[in-house]
Amino acid sequence: MKIYPVLDLLGDRAVHAIGGIRHEYQPLQSLDCETPCPIEISSRIRERFGLTDWYVADLNGIVHRDWNRRLIARLAENGLSLRVDWGLCDVEDLFEIGECPADSRMIIATEVLRDRSVFDALSGMMDPARITFSLDLIEGALNAPHDAWHGLSIEEIVGYVAERGVREIIVLDLAYVGCSLGLGTLPVCERLREQFPDLELITGGGVRDLDDLRRLEEAGLDAVLLGSSLHSGAFSPECLSRFTQTGVESVTRSNING
Repeated sequence: MKIYPVLDLLGDRAVHAIGGIRHEYQPLQSLDCETPCPIEISSRIRERFGLTDWYVADLNGIVHRDWNRRLIARLAENGLSLRVDWGLCDVEDLFEIGECPADSRMIIATEVLRDRSVFDALSGMMDPARITFSLDLIEGALNAPHDAWHGLSIEEIVGYVAERGVREIIVLDLAYVGCSLGLGTLPVCERLREQFPDLELITGGGVRDLDDLRRLEEAGLDAVLLGSSLHSGAFSPECLSRFTQTGVESVTRSNING
């Protein structure tokens, strides 16, 4: 199981995301970094943990439709592989964002996507191998514009996306983000893992400690997003090293599949 550190960007700063209440987000205090500078924070995390695959939420794009292209490009230039939630709402956003860093994946998230016809168009315009689909929840319920998915269940939405070639799914519950409330997405992830054993399944929000990571690993998750607990120093490099070793993922998946 892999670890993907999280950066939530607002302006030129990293912020501490808590419960999806974005107007209350404060500058991020990460490890011993003196400022909320995303470049400094990502460099410190990389130096301490050796982690180079990151999840980035562009809150400028998600909230204000004003994409943080320059800062995200600088993160990529520093050698990071990025999964970026730009806040794609409509097809036109793709043209506004322009060229993305070469070694990056674009996240299409249910929270802001206007409806599934936009997903159809985007997945037809892009290489599905570079798309990550984010299934956004609030306390277990789908977080999406009204009727965007025409009444499909969570499992049906994931099946719909998978049929169009997208192989990587994030399950993210905003109510648990930054709150250390535990694994609110675990029941959904367990159902999705059973129904879609070949998808790359990622989750985040509420992870508190090593026991939580072990539970996610046992449930067959391929990766986990770590934000608050990583930035606060709750994990040591030694603690996380086993989750970044090759072979762990395949052993876990084989146990689940019998």
